[in-house]
Amino acid sequence: CPYAARTLIVLHELGLQFDTVEVSGRPKPDWYLEINPRGKVPAIRVPSDKNTIVYESAICDEYLCDYYDLSVGGDRNLMPRAPSERANIRLLNDHYDTVVGPAQFTFLMNKDSEKDEELENAMEKSLDVYEETLKNSGGPFLIGESFTLADVHILPFVLRLIVSLRHFKSYELPRKRYPLLLRWYELCSARKSVQEAARSEERIIEVYKMFVERDYAFGGLNKNGKT
Repeated sequence: CPYAARTLIVLHELGLQFDTVEVSGRPKPDWYLEINPRGKVPAIRVPSDKNTIVYESAICDEYLCDYYDLSVGGDRNLMPRAPSERANIRLLNDHYDTVVGPAQFTFLMNKDSEKDEELENAMEKSLDVYEETLKNSGGPFLIGESFTLADVHILPFVLRLIVSLRHFKSYELPRKRYPLLLRWYELCSARKSVQEAARSEERIIEVYKMFVERDYAFGGLNKNGKT
């Protein structure tokens, strides 16, 4: 799950000790619904902070960064202190959630070949924001020299974009259009934290094959058939 992968990356990056319990299938077990009534993953429970329970990946990730600041106080944090940089991270993350994600999964799930070019163009236009961001920040990461929640937030989805579209659409991100984004992807993928949280390409294809066959909605990100 790309959402759980985000939080796993954060935990590894911050060097926080944790145990995991895998929860899969539907419906979720009652014990998990008591932790997260929405039944989604990830959710975290923090015994050292009054057994605080947090869910929704983006909220989990920011919570862990705040917890790290207050409880550990090291130099590995993924959320800068400057308000402008924090806002920039949230805006980049929102762009993926609300623009790139729908474009990505609508293109992937489209069954009308005559619409593929239009949907491909829409997805590429949405990704231009990240190429431009890397150019303006000077890289190698989205906010500049530091690996932050901006990188964590989109990386598991970019992995699935590259793997699933290559397999199901014979599509590759064009290197001429995205030299910085693809270099960013290669650099981030080499991090130990990312490798600890990543799924193999074979497993991603296996899971996405079921999604494609079922016309999966991806939580509303697949906009095919909607006006």
